[in-house]
Amino acid sequence: MKTFPPYIACALCLAGLVACRQSETELLLAELDRTIENKAVYTERFNLRADSLRRALRDAGDDTRRWQTANRLFDAYITYNIDTAARYVALMYDLAEHTGRRDMKFLSTTCDISVLIGRNNIEDAYDRIRSLDTAGITKRMRASYYTQQMVVYGRLASQNTSESRSRAYADTLARIRRVRIGFDGHSYVTRQRAIDLLSQQRCDEALDVLLPLYNPRQSSRTLARVAYNIANVYETLGDREQRKYWLARAAVNDLRTPVREYLSLYELALMMFEEKDMERAARYIQCTVADMLSCNYNTRIFHSSQAEMIINQAVVYSINSRSRILTVMVSVFLLLLVIIALLLFHTQRQHLRLRRNTSLIYEVNRRLHERNEQFRIVNDRLRDANKIKDSYVFRYMQLASHYIGRVDEYRMELRKTAKTDGTEALMRKLRSPSDVDRNYRDFYRIFDETFLGIFPDFVERVNELLEEPARFPVRSDGALSTELRILAVMRLGITDSGCIASFLNCASATVYTYRTKLRNSALGSRSDFERKIQHIGL
Repeated sequence: MKTFPPYIACALCLAGLVACRQSETELLLAELDRTIENKAVYTERFNLRADSLRRALRDAGDDTRRWQTANRLFDAYITYNIDTAARYVALMYDLAEHTGRRDMKFLSTTCDISVLIGRNNIEDAYDRIRSLDTAGITKRMRASYYTQQMVVYGRLASQNTSESRSRAYADTLARIRRVRIGFDGHSYVTRQRAIDLLSQQRCDEALDVLLPLYNPRQSSRTLARVAYNIANVYETLGDREQRKYWLARAAVNDLRTPVREYLSLYELALMMFEEKDMERAARYIQCTVADMLSCNYNTRIFHSSQAEMIINQAVVYSINSRSRILTVMVSVFLLLLVIIALLLFHTQRQHLRLRRNTSLIYEVNRRLHERNEQFRIVNDRLRDANKIKDSYVFRYMQLASHYIGRVDEYRMELRKTAKTDGTEALMRKLRSPSDVDRNYRDFYRIFDETFLGIFPDFVERVNELLEEPARFPVRSDGALSTELRILAVMRLGITDSGCIASFLNCASATVYTYRTKLRNSALGSRSDFERKIQHIGL
């Protein structure tokens, strides 16, 4: 019997393995398409689990159990909806304060850092993580602390424009990752070990660590992360087919969890664009952009914008391809004059369409630039609004609760006075303004403390806008004068004199007089004075 040379046999085996993997990839892509069609089913399952946790939170017997349930809700929403996750972080803070437990406060802070990272407030997250006191913390607290540190330093290393600072952040990240690896045998720690090996270009060792972790008994959330890490290893190795296969696996598990903050389906869509599978690529991009917008992750806005640019490039490629086909047809039928004339006419029409589409692409790019600028402005406003909202909502909820109790005590006191001392004593007490004056003083004190807690340099910034004689002294007791309170209310967005007067319990004429006096004392343009006040702190 005639035998094949060894190198031919190896080539045939390799070709068979490649064909088998391509077939598995196509089956997996078909499964991914079905998963995208059934997104509503996975969303409904998620909502049922979240509702069950909310009922458990409502029925919890003590603050410790309520904190634990709120933490589970945070874990569910941190990759699904950042705003909802932030609300549960606020609840965790409140419950931790009630219990007085240090570990709860510490873990609530690390959860808040996750929210800041999701909103792309990396500098704030960096400051928060550095301010934590790590002396005598538990194993769980230390694991959470190092995990958040890795994310923060990873973002700083990838976003910093200075090469030296970026390298310093990357070295810090590698050091923290090695410290984190030593804690326990959890799959997260094992994946971090694989990532550390990948950063050292030890790809085969990284695969030896990661492939056993892809166990169907694991949760879909863990499987998605493991599969995405494996895809990154194959990207480093330059194995495109394997990378596509594992990205598809990661995307299926991401959608089934479900999470909305993912990169697997987005990167798979880019590969489909490169392979000219426009139908799948468009479907994957649409699913990715819809989830990015729903979860409100600022860190993913760039990817949604980049997706639109890629779609535009695909349109240009399609048009250029048709133009090249027309050129080939003209060269083939050069001898047939009538056909040449018709083809030239057709080519002219295509070129006109190309110019129109080019102008449309230019217009789309211009709108994209404007939209990115709007995103930046909206992000600044949202950050400012969130800072004000978080401080004022909590303080005024406390104040409202306090005043409700005071009103009830005052009502009981009036009833007791009427019962024991008679109607005349009751009327004297009702005419006494002391309680009302004290309540307004308390209100002003809390307003001043809260406002200066948000804008500690507000008085100095206002003085920079005023002429020397009209500037305000910085009081040691932290109280604001009536003029400064009017400006503080305007900084919070209330500009109507009647609303300001109602808020501060003074006459509208008084507010108008003070506003006119302050504008007349402003440096530079008087018409811009109040607009500059509203931009303090931005």
